[in-house]
Amino acid sequence: MNDNKNQYSLRNLLRYRFNLDAEKADENTIIDSIKSNIEFKGTNLWTLIFAILIASIGLNVNSTAVIIGAMLISPLMGPIMGIGLGAGIFDFQLIKDALKNLFVAAAISLIASTVYFFISPLHEARSELLARTTPTIWDVLIALFGGLAGIIASSRKSITNAIPGVAIATALMPPLCTAGYGLGTGNIYYFLGAFYLFLINCVFISVSTFLIVRYLKFKPVHLVNEEMEKKVRKYIWWIAILTIIPSIFLAYRFVEQEIFKQNAESFINREVRSNGIFVIDKTIDVRDRRIELFVYGEKLTDSLSRTIVKKKKLYGLEKAEVIIEQTLNTNQRTKELIAEKPDISLELKTQLIEKDKLINKLNMRINSQFQAADSSIYREFSALYGKPKELIISRTLDFTEKGLDTITLVYYLLHKKPKHIDKSQLENWLKERTKSKRLKVVSN
Repeated sequence: MNDNKNQYSLRNLLRYRFNLDAEKADENTIIDSIKSNIEFKGTNLWTLIFAILIASIGLNVNSTAVIIGAMLISPLMGPIMGIGLGAGIFDFQLIKDALKNLFVAAAISLIASTVYFFISPLHEARSELLARTTPTIWDVLIALFGGLAGIIASSRKSITNAIPGVAIATALMPPLCTAGYGLGTGNIYYFLGAFYLFLINCVFISVSTFLIVRYLKFKPVHLVNEEMEKKVRKYIWWIAILTIIPSIFLAYRFVEQEIFKQNAESFINREVRSNGIFVIDKTIDVRDRRIELFVYGEKLTDSLSRTIVKKKKLYGLEKAEVIIEQTLNTNQRTKELIAEKPDISLELKTQLIEKDKLINKLNMRINSQFQAADSSIYREFSALYGKPKELIISRTLDFTEKGLDTITLVYYLLHKKPKHIDKSQLENWLKERTKSKRLKVVSN
């Protein structure tokens, strides 16, 4: 008896805490409120255009605050919630009107953002923009939960701050602007990724609205039989499933990349840095599965280097290529200076050591660029242009009016001058073989 009483009390407590009917507004009031925000004309249309331009500027200059401001004034939620409401109350005319207005809003938004990014002098894709190009399953969950919060807030008697929060969380405006950036700059991948994110938000906010409308038992506009109701639900779930499938694949790839980065960082910290080796620079290339380290500190022996590389298997990096490049140790004169001046400030000591690190790093990179410039270049040159009397390839200093820079100087002297040498082709080939950005060719 007591057990039944406790279960009854618990059920009542849960019903009291999670009851959505207590503060529910009048059904007709909710429907009229959502319907009033569906159509894009006059004020709504101008507000949309200005919001799009504000969001585009925010993405262009990488300003989070400006992007949030644009999302707050965006009226895009109206037709999206209208689609879900129409499906929930079986008002097929409302669904058609909402879809038509959503199409108009999306088209105008794309045109406005495309024009802006086409004429903008800033074409670099910054972090805020790039974040909208690869949607994943987490974006689906954000749209779903955000849509649930939005329709619940819209069905309350009291006004809450949930709708602005949903507008920010689901971020309807930035993906459309990013899609416009893709069109304006001719990057089809950015356009497809960003527009897919916008589609995810539209579908799952609509699905959320449908679920809450059915849960609250809104009266259908048209009487429908059980078969029709099942058909509507089937269409909704099929649309949701087809929308979600690509995001699962993208999420898997994203997680795989993040795991690779984390494993690489663990490998570097535990196996490289723990051996008294200072990592000056590192490149973790997820796509090519390559980890390239420029290190400084204790002298690396071939044996120690091989031992470190072998341990990559312990971190799930069996297929990764690990390259460790050793720089020179701290300049001997710097060591002597620090030893001679025990009262030298810690800040100055650090600056001296950092100076040597930078010099060694630059020297190491210069040397690494010339690793490709071996005797094979001589053989290849002979096969292409005839055996030369002399072939000199040297890194040297280039003094110009703009200042001092390094350049690769190539001098060749042939036994017999060929009929024709394409200098541009020769320079491009030499740049590729010597891994040099600046190169000058001198011949007899």
